[in-house]
Amino acid sequence: MGFIVDNEITLDLYEMQSASHLGILRCLESEKHKESWGYNYKGSLNDQIAKSISGAMGEVAASKFLKIKFEYHCNVGGVPDLIFKDLRLQVRTQLPKNNNSLIIRPKAKPNEFYILVIDEAPKFKILGFVNSTFVLGQEKWKTTFGLDRPFCYSIPPEKLTPIELLKNGTWN
Repeated sequence: MGFIVDNEITLDLYEMQSASHLGILRCLESEKHKESWGYNYKGSLNDQIAKSISGAMGEVAASKFLKIKFEYHCNVGGVPDLIFKDLRLQVRTQLPKNNNSLIIRPKAKPNEFYILVIDEAPKFKILGFVNSTFVLGQEKWKTTFGLDRPFCYSIPPEKLTPIELLKNGTWN
């Protein structure tokens, strides 16, 4: 991950508080409506809240990096996390670890752009993106990580397209 230098965004206290509220709201609404996280996820509500807060902060960081307004939405299903120049963006946020990778589920829609963000709050690193069309159905990216969960696609950071190319419109 050392090749990423200019893609670090720092969220201010208001942005972190707003994203945290959204993350908690998403989990509580899921509980209220008896909606599961799916994919055989076994984490506690506490773990879901932590991951949801991190995810919402990653979405805010990506929107700040791309200089677009963040639309605070809660559990609307099928709606992209962000829209940038008519492109549908899905943001995936993870805490730093030795093997970060961009995760895309098999039910992903084609032609959506998935962005990998690493959460080192208040700093967030935007590692890159990929168009789901070039991942879906590709055996080389399939994995279960050895867990009792359905397969997903896992793309390592070094295989992602640099986020600057999306931002400045030169990605294709």
